[in-house]
Amino acid sequence: MVVHGVWAVFGIGCAGGVLAEVLHWWNLRAAEQLPAYRKSLLYWGITLAMVVAGGFITWLYFGGRAEGIVALHVGISTPLILQKLVTSVPQPPGSKNVIAKPAPSIRNFFTW
Repeated sequence: MVVHGVWAVFGIGCAGGVLAEVLHWWNLRAAEQLPAYRKSLLYWGITLAMVVAGGFITWLYFGGRAEGIVALHVGISTPLILQKLVTSVPQPPGSKNVIAKPAPSIRNFFTW
């Protein structure tokens, strides 16, 4: 199915970003305790930014005309690629074998 219109392409990309967030919560389903960041405005702001990034990158790729499924794939992959980039930044030096609950951070938000 070919999608026509800038807003339609952007919307499908955003829908892909939402699916990536659903995948994030699906991965948390077996956690003993839900993460504390679920109540944070910063978390929901970053989530919204990732959804919009999925739509924006989809629009950059295709403009006003795209195959619907490919646009959805680009929208899904954008937050996942950004998540991978953030988590691949080297950690600061220090003890790596200490078992402690990490302090809330944007980096920890992206490690799921």
